[in-house]
Amino acid sequence: MKRCAICHIHSGTVLCGGCQSLIPAIGSPCQKCAKPLHQSDSLCGECRSDPPAFSKTIAATIYQQPASHWVQQLKFGGRLDRASIMAEALLQPLQAMDNNIPIIPVPLHPKRLRLRGYNQAHEIAKIIAKQQNRPLLSDALVRTKNTAMQAELHEKQRANNVRAAFALNQTIESDTVIVMDDVMTTGQTLRSVAKCLNQAGIGEVIVAVFARSGA
Repeated sequence: MKRCAICHIHSGTVLCGGCQSLIPAIGSPCQKCAKPLHQSDSLCGECRSDPPAFSKTIAATIYQQPASHWVQQLKFGGRLDRASIMAEALLQPLQAMDNNIPIIPVPLHPKRLRLRGYNQAHEIAKIIAKQQNRPLLSDALVRTKNTAMQAELHEKQRANNVRAAFALNQTIESDTVIVMDDVMTTGQTLRSVAKCLNQAGIGEVIVAVFARSGA
């Protein structure tokens, strides 16, 4: 029998019932970017004034402890096992989508990939693709600019940092794709990815992230 990835008790799933409660769903998300809203509006102010190229965002939880700690462990600490927690949390919301829709992980620039040794978005995506028998297009996109870390920039700098930072690397047969990342903060990276895919003729881009910042 498996052990829970968090508390390590025997469990038939990646997370036991108790630890699943550590990943609360976002109560009132924006229907476009999944930003938590404090009212019943369907869209946040930014998505109303500047709609993103993606059609909607599926986010498993809010970017707060312990989820934020797991993201940092995966991204910077080499804890690849944390990808299984994040994938598990996204399996159910993605289950309703046709399993012919491919997943595209947000790519790292080759220099950063060499330094880190892995792409955290790909680690999550490959688990989901295997579990749902879903196509995984690992090399569909390339990051053409070695951008600064988004977390190190002010919000106004982030859009310029990732503008035209991605390019299509192969033909995509599907008219709809799922773009996978570990976390969405301001959403500028995923806006840039979705715009690139739209310009390449992809009709619908759906974003899936483990955690969504409430900022």
